[in-house]
Amino acid sequence: MQTVTLHSEDFKTVHNTLCELRSIVGDMQQSMVKVERLEAVIQSFEQGLADAYRQDSEAFDHKHDYYTSVRQEMKFRSIWSMFEIDDFYTPHPFPSDSFVVYDQHWGDSRKHYPVMGPNWIDLWSAADLAIRESGDDHHIFVEGFRLKNGNELHMGTGS
Repeated sequence: MQTVTLHSEDFKTVHNTLCELRSIVGDMQQSMVKVERLEAVIQSFEQGLADAYRQDSEAFDHKHDYYTSVRQEMKFRSIWSMFEIDDFYTPHPFPSDSFVVYDQHWGDSRKHYPVMGPNWIDLWSAADLAIRESGDDHHIFVEGFRLKNGNELHMGTGS
């Protein structure tokens, strides 16, 4: 048997389709429609995706462990939640004169924090400083950046 690896976006599409199919089955059960054939299709999906689910879970665990080790090494308070980043010591795609802008959840203050280098770790460092200085111990998850005004990276955080 030949091994086939799904790309993460394809896996996500199939997984979400499977979830929707489960939801339809639930709706159909409530309306008294026989669903044995759909349940068999779901089982076939699950069987066919079992190894992809295992691969996805292992990849997530590996990345989570890597993120945790970098966080501890750098003594960051924030938690990086942009899971598409594989290596913090590679260049980020933003302008070299970028600033992290943090629209704080606790107050009206809006400060700019310079990104002091070209790599993802430099971006995380600026984001972590912004979170630390905000005094907000609840919204510590760095979830993304929106580029505005040429070099402002507006940080999105979550709890």
